[in-house]
Amino acid sequence: MGRRPASLRLAHPSGRKERLAAAFLLGLVLFMPPLLAVASKDVMVWGIPLLYLWLFGGWLALIGVLALVVERSRGEED
Repeated sequence: MGRRPASLRLAHPSGRKERLAAAFLLGLVLFMPPLLAVASKDVMVWGIPLLYLWLFGGWLALIGVLALVVERSRGEED
């Protein structure tokens, strides 16, 4: 009664959905107006306004995180 046929084994979860959800939440936090207000000071870093560095650095970080998630999950499927 409690035995499953051998062909119906459960697959191990890859965690891809959880990692993608975490990347989405990271994007929300990075671009929240309160944090953008903190970064919108009259401060220059290497001659670039801090807000521009925050926006483009956060964008670059999100792209990197998403690339890692996709590549890692692709490797787990093989």
